[in-house]
Amino acid sequence: MVSNPIKRTKSIKVYLFEEEKITIEEKAIATGVTASEYLRSCGLRRVLTTKPSADLITIRATAGNLKSELMMLSHLAKETNNQQIINQVEMAIALVDKTIAAAFNIEIPGSKQDAENPVHNQ
Repeated sequence: MVSNPIKRTKSIKVYLFEEEKITIEEKAIATGVTASEYLRSCGLRRVLTTKPSADLITIRATAGNLKSELMMLSHLAKETNNQQIINQVEMAIALVDKTIAAAFNIEIPGSKQDAENPVHNQ
């Protein structure tokens, strides 16, 4: 976004169907900008990404905290040399990693899901 104190003075009139207008306004809201800024960014080929929902942010934070706790538990299990607990904790960490990857829309190298359902970052 331009932080120039000079106001824009030129406008472009665009004719739309009602559904198109609604779609543009919804996409602008999803990216946290006005409809004008959204259209300006699209026209100038700027990349806009949607803001993650509050639920997704909570999932990311909770999964991160859970992984941190599991890592501490893993270190304790290794100190006691309890292989059964170590195995269970490592499986739980792998599941949390998958949750985090899904929440961030990223691929985990070597996972079975990579080959079956590739995720493309935009």
